Amino acid sequence: MPEQPLTLDAVLTDEAVLSTYRRMFAALARDSGAVVDDPVLVDIAETLFAAFAEAGEEWLTHEQMRFACRAFPTDHFDNRLRVLKGLGAIREVFPKPNQLRYRASFTSVVGLMFIRRMMDDGGQSEMHRLLALEDLNVADPRTTMEDAGQSAVNLTRAFRLWALELITLTMGTIEELREQAPKLWGTEEIARRAQGLHGTILTRWPELDRVCTDLRAAIYAYSDASRRAAGRLADSAGTTRNLTLLPTETWRTFAQTASRERLAAVLDGFVFDAPAPWHDPAAIARAVDEAPRP
Repeated sequence: MPEQPLTLDAVLTDEAVLSTYRRMFAALARDSGAVVDDPVLVDIAETLFAAFAEAGEEWLTHEQMRFACRAFPTDHFDNRLRVLKGLGAIREVFPKPNQLRYRASFTSVVGLMFIRRMMDDGGQSEMHRLLALEDLNVADPRTTMEDAGQSAVNLTRAFRLWALELITLTMGTIEELREQAPKLWGTEEIARRAQGLHGTILTRWPELDRVCTDLRAAIYAYSDASRRAAGRLADSAGTTRNLTLLPTETWRTFAQTASRERLAAVLDGFVFDAPAPWHDPAAIARAVDEAPRP
């Protein structure tokens, strides 16, 4: 297609989108072009946002912001404030020379809350919220078939990518699977709600049968992948089903890579009972039969 002439409206729209992205991720940026790699920098952003919320219409001066973040090193604070101001997360109350008071961007605060939820449960709560909103949207009489079709396409893409990630975790190391265990919480509820949404779309707009078929296949793939991952996770926990215990693979890796000193140090502080002088042969045979096998 021929290129459309660039208009002022198009430039302003693009800049608004970029500005929103910058504010969302300003709390995680080390500078204007990178994400932070030090959690302390995120804590500084959260402390600043909390201070702005308490200040209200009084807003904050530079000295007040530094006092709120007095527990953090000065160089960390200066770096964080420079980045947050550069990306628009913290701005002057009024754009005029010699402005001394600053305000925080609502977008940045919400973005940080969103990122924190993603860190807590791997996106489960966001998926529940998304499905709840989509339920309301497709039930709204004002929703068009195009809107419903786009919602189905977006959910299909999300479930496909989620299923692929779970499949990768199932085939990977048990350590990584345990780290990503929150992604397996509430999967049956998510699948059930998604199937209900699929049924609503198909009932209201039978013309979207092809799109709904793709969505249904993606939901089934997600359900199957989550069950397989959960099954492997449960197997790794043994008969105790205690995921806080280290899996066998972790011990094996440690034994193969650790030095003799570290191997010896593992048993420091452990006391082992001496074996009983006699065990009934039947009890030994029963214990062997009942022992879990990897």
